[in-house]
Amino acid sequence: MSQKKSVLIICYNFPPIGGGGVPRPLKMAKYLGEFGWRVHILTVDPTYHVTSDPSLLAQLPASVTIHRAKEKNFLPRPNVQQTSKPQGEASTVPAKPSAVSQVKRGVINLLKKVKPYLLIPDDQILWYPEAVKKGREIMHREQIDVIFSTSGPVTNHLIGQKLAQEFPCKWVIDFRDPWTQNMHRSGIAWRDRLEERMEAKVMKAADAVTTVTATFAKNFRKKYGDTIKRLELIYNGFDREDFVNLEPYLEQPDKFHAVYAGILYQKRNPRLLLAAIKELIDEGLVDRSQIALSFAGVFDYPGYTENADCVRELGLGDVVHVLGNLKHKEALGLMKGGDALLLIGDVTPDAGAYIPGKLYEYMGIGNPVLALNMPGEATEIIQEFRLGQVANPLDKEAIKQAYLKLYQEWKAGKQVDEQSGPQKEAEFADRVKPYERKEQARQLAQLMDELMN
Repeated sequence: MSQKKSVLIICYNFPPIGGGGVPRPLKMAKYLGEFGWRVHILTVDPTYHVTSDPSLLAQLPASVTIHRAKEKNFLPRPNVQQTSKPQGEASTVPAKPSAVSQVKRGVINLLKKVKPYLLIPDDQILWYPEAVKKGREIMHREQIDVIFSTSGPVTNHLIGQKLAQEFPCKWVIDFRDPWTQNMHRSGIAWRDRLEERMEAKVMKAADAVTTVTATFAKNFRKKYGDTIKRLELIYNGFDREDFVNLEPYLEQPDKFHAVYAGILYQKRNPRLLLAAIKELIDEGLVDRSQIALSFAGVFDYPGYTENADCVRELGLGDVVHVLGNLKHKEALGLMKGGDALLLIGDVTPDAGAYIPGKLYEYMGIGNPVLALNMPGEATEIIQEFRLGQVANPLDKEAIKQAYLKLYQEWKAGKQVDEQSGPQKEAEFADRVKPYERKEQARQLAQLMDELMN
């Protein structure tokens, strides 16, 4: 093989940070070396994050070089030990806050209010100065042929834009989520206009744009037309190696065990599902002694208690188990031992354009999926590959019927899809090949090779 070319991957979210945005750059870094590319990572200095999983770093080959740049803090870091309380632990009456702590709290609340007007395009913009400085050092020292910036946060692209302007290289921008076409916008008119201009400049300057769903690609092309020099669809996916010799974690052998591993927040929560299950119990259609639900990751975001309150109000404390953060391998083991894998999507009208990364891991696990998802590409994938049941996340009756169907099939000891036995495994593996991480790294390597040539 000829001498390897070098790529600089710019990604704020990288281990020891865990969570949904991490696997794409992590797996690209893991496999690009097999396709002739030497990998350098520019990421943030290890710091507090809601999800953390240092064990992910063990997946990287020794040839991958990680460069870290410090980030300035706009708000004080939360006290991690006080962000959650084990379920069932007795509450204590807090002491009356001192005058100093009240002033500090007032300042923090003020900073939270002004933050959307100052941190543009996202909270990570304070990482930009040090990241650009570190990036320049890398570009001077290493012979970088291609910069690959992947968002969110979109600050990654601003860093890539600056470095690509200053050094002779190709630049590929990767959108795991849209920027100005995102369902999560500030709602501040002047800021939205500013971000529109920022995005347009990035799109024009990049040598290629990649994204993760056909809908995203279609919307980018519709908005920017030939301003985008080259547009490629490289799906998110699953790493088959993650599932080799995978041992189930926290099995519930005598119960219909539904599991979820990930982050829940205001627009992605399990409360309607829990209400639906409570009604099924009350109607005598589901035996509460035969069911369990396990949630790993972030059940309630720090500062919120709505999901825990819902469990308590519905009287489902004996059914719902909140496990907190698990290492990635343990989370996969939890899924492996589940009878139903919960896919809980956002409820905004355009949420159907998104394909949750969790869905691809569920492909690798192979257990039935219970997807509460708006109509769109994700639901089409579930239906095409016969992965499980789909229900509108706003329709409680549909959720009840989807859950009940999987519960009844579990009781009867049936497969959700009787045609997906061992004889179909080879065919299934071939069909889902575009969703494998190694294949996606090959696609990116091919794109970068073509840009270089």
